[in-house]
Amino acid sequence: MRRIGYWLVLNIVAMWAAVMLVPGIHAPQVTDILWAGVMLALVNGTLGPIVRVLTCPLRLLSLGLFSLVVNWLLFLFAAWLSRRVGASIVITTVWAALAGAIIVSIVTFVGQHVVIMGPKRKRPIWRE
Repeated sequence: MRRIGYWLVLNIVAMWAAVMLVPGIHAPQVTDILWAGVMLALVNGTLGPIVRVLTCPLRLLSLGLFSLVVNWLLFLFAAWLSRRVGASIVITTVWAALAGAIIVSIVTFVGQHVVIMGPKRKRPIWRE
């Protein structure tokens, strides 16, 4: 249960960073960022592994660059889902969505390897 909480907070922080850093992504209220972060966590937790397994040959052929396309599409889908729920997050261009997906990837990578795993830990915090 702690792991789900960590991933949820990490995705909300990543979505907040994307909204703050990318000029083409707008969310007028904090609740919109929260909804978008929850939708991003749900999309990355459910559809993410399936899409990554199905696109494994393309990622191998492109030496991992196709991962950007996968993250980009998952980011756009999470934003679309959050709009369907009622959040008013707006992504103006596809390039803003790509920049947002890159920022979300960087923030979640740093959060996973530095905050959750700890600087000198061999096991994650939630396994204790």
